[in-house]
Amino acid sequence: MSEGDLLPMTSASARVGGGDLHRRQAVVLNADIASYSRLMADDEAATVAAVRVYQLLVEEAVDSAGGSMVNFVGDSFTAVFGEAAAAMRAAIAISRAVRHRNQQRSRTERMYFRMGLDGGEVLVADDGRYFGDPLNIAARIQAIAETGGINVTEAVYQQLDEPALRLISLGRRRLKNIPELVRVYRLAGVAVSDGHDWPARGPASIAALPILSADDTATRDIAAALRLDLTSALARNPGLRVINVPAGEPAGDQRLGADAGAAYILATGVVRSGVRLRAYADLYETTTLNRVWTQRWEGTTDDVFALQDAVSSDTLAALEIELVIGEPARIYRAALDDCALEHVYRGWFHMAVGTRVASRRAIEHFTAVMRSHPHSPIGPALAAFALWWAMSHDLSDDPVRDRAQAEAWARQGIALDDDTGLSHMIVAALQLHVGGDLDAALSAARVALQRRPTCDVTFVVEASVQRYLGAWEAAVEACHRALEIVAMPQPWHGTVLASAYYVGKRYHEAVEVAEGVVQADPHNLEALLVLAAAQQGLRLSRRARATVGTIIDRFPNAQRGFLASHPYRDPKILQRWNTHLAAAGLP
Repeated sequence: MSEGDLLPMTSASARVGGGDLHRRQAVVLNADIASYSRLMADDEAATVAAVRVYQLLVEEAVDSAGGSMVNFVGDSFTAVFGEAAAAMRAAIAISRAVRHRNQQRSRTERMYFRMGLDGGEVLVADDGRYFGDPLNIAARIQAIAETGGINVTEAVYQQLDEPALRLISLGRRRLKNIPELVRVYRLAGVAVSDGHDWPARGPASIAALPILSADDTATRDIAAALRLDLTSALARNPGLRVINVPAGEPAGDQRLGADAGAAYILATGVVRSGVRLRAYADLYETTTLNRVWTQRWEGTTDDVFALQDAVSSDTLAALEIELVIGEPARIYRAALDDCALEHVYRGWFHMAVGTRVASRRAIEHFTAVMRSHPHSPIGPALAAFALWWAMSHDLSDDPVRDRAQAEAWARQGIALDDDTGLSHMIVAALQLHVGGDLDAALSAARVALQRRPTCDVTFVVEASVQRYLGAWEAAVEACHRALEIVAMPQPWHGTVLASAYYVGKRYHEAVEVAEGVVQADPHNLEALLVLAAAQQGLRLSRRARATVGTIIDRFPNAQRGFLASHPYRDPKILQRWNTHLAAAGLP
């Protein structure tokens, strides 16, 4: 069906080619074959024959779901259904049948459909032709689907209140020749390559490429020594996962980073001119190949060890700043010795593990820094942060005792002139846990941001305060500022963001973010509560009840009273939370 055949609905009565048009509600499934032009160029006859086979699979799936084929021309088809559930059944059946058929074909001959579904009012001619916006929109969202993927519009999403279907929001999209922005969702798990929805926690993965060097034996030996020293230094930091690309691989091929499953690529090299040596290192993002960091070093063959030390130390420091801890790493390295730095690294690592035992070990490492450097604010600031983190994640053995200790350590850090802003941030966060002094919390958070305006944690704390004040737009903005800063967003960034969207009654966005957070952190109670409440706000009752079932399964004692500890200034917000969660079945 050509674009010219897809006519907008402009009148209740019209005629096309001498036939009357009748209005009806329908769900439209549009699909085309990915890489069809390449397949035709490779083998036209074989591709045409294969399309006939796939057409039979499609027609059988559509007929079984109670739909009607509108056309199947070339590499695309359109079908209509009476309800969204039937259209989705057909789309999934087609996806499964195609996958099964592809197992019998070589990788280069396999075919995959992109599919799009939209629902609404269509016009049907006496000769069986269909017209209307749903046909246009289904075709447009199909065009932006992943290979083998299924996209649906908000109209279909609202009808598919089925917990077994995991639909991930792609946000509002501007589609060609469609005046309004269209909210699009993708069905998870059906695309040939399914992505992550929220960055998962874990070490930053780095593919260390072979060091580039000249062919002479002396330079190759120097390069090998540099590489060994560098990778050993990086491996000491538990926040980094180093993947050594084999020396036999082509060092200049940066695709090796993606092949190794790494998020970053570390490319290094060394050149020699007489006794002079020059080494360099560049860090790239794997997906974009944007350069994140670069540095050069000079040395001589008389003191290769000095060059090795400089390369390893500087590179490790840079990666700690860029990928692990952030800007405070620069302060830590300037103020602490190697032994204390080791405690800092281990402390951060144990905090990321997220268990009760690991939390206690993190505090032990940070208090070791306090003992070895009693006049530095770094130890008390980190220890206070670790205690607050434990309380926030229900990992504290005695929350009352730990809150008092965390505040004492944070005040100690402030007295020692904490340049990181972390101590002020802890004071702000603790104000939210007891008493709910939102004004004092906001003031402390702003002092922390003045101290260090590049702290993602402080922005999230400010966002927490703003959502409790009801200033949800300011909260969303602060969360986005945090996400722009941090190299690897943590699920708790998304938890506050989803909550802020819920406060602002932006339920679609709240569901979108909360679903991604829960995928990365399945035991995040607050994210699950946001998800259930926002789903109920969208009147997706079955989905909301399924989410509540998950909450009760993972947290047998969970109740709506959990929210009572959240100091929302406007009681109507808490009332809305409770109303939605009660409707979804939470005790």
